[in-house]
Amino acid sequence: MSGSARQIAIITGAAGGLGKEFVRQLIDDVDELWAIGRNVEKLEGLKSEFGAKIVPLQMDLSDVKSFSKLSDKLKAEEKKSALQIRWLVNNAGAGRFGASKDFTTQEISVSVTTHCTAIASICNICIPYMKTGDHLVNVASQSAFCPLPYMNLYAATKAFVYSYTRALGEELRESGIVVTAVCPGWIQTALLPESLNGRKVKFPLIVTADKVAEKAIKDARRGKPLSIYRFAVRVVAWLQRHTSNDFSVKFWANSVKKYL
Repeated sequence: MSGSARQIAIITGAAGGLGKEFVRQLIDDVDELWAIGRNVEKLEGLKSEFGAKIVPLQMDLSDVKSFSKLSDKLKAEEKKSALQIRWLVNNAGAGRFGASKDFTTQEISVSVTTHCTAIASICNICIPYMKTGDHLVNVASQSAFCPLPYMNLYAATKAFVYSYTRALGEELRESGIVVTAVCPGWIQTALLPESLNGRKVKFPLIVTADKVAEKAIKDARRGKPLSIYRFAVRVVAWLQRHTSNDFSVKFWANSVKKYL
């Protein structure tokens, strides 16, 4: 950490799974770590586990009105003493299996706002507090590279995250802010269902959250615009990006139908 400004990290979806592993990876690099999430109790649990550097910030990212809470806090803290956002990690998100017709308007709105509107808005709020060498990390998904029937909405929003992040990285190139899109495959977290309709779900090439976070931070430090953990997942992602999606779409649909 350098300079007189307070060095902070901001992580959304910080209270569990991949978000908590990002907290673990970055807590020693900064003076403060602002942990954003919906569940106050879980955020306070982070403070108990990781110490006084944790600054809990309760926000519901599916509600655009909540974004001002972060903006207002940054402005207020800047008045107290100079601060610099060394790391911004947009990690919050969730999805579920299901036919598109079964999603309510509210579910669609929540997914698009959380995965798309929130990420773009939080980036715009935070970038003015970032300088050369700071890191902006947006968590997309391997699903960003291929339409996924029965996870249609989730995959489409992650395609937005990937495209937005890569374009933002180019826009910020001259500023020296390093922008990295993280596109993991299946991650073993509480968000994944163990079974659907009485059938145990098999998740190919599943990995643990700590490995994904570690790789993402390492790749970001190296200035890489894309981070994908595990060689096999990188191969699949490469094929999805460079070949026709027709086979993948049909294969995925047939694989998932049996659970629905």
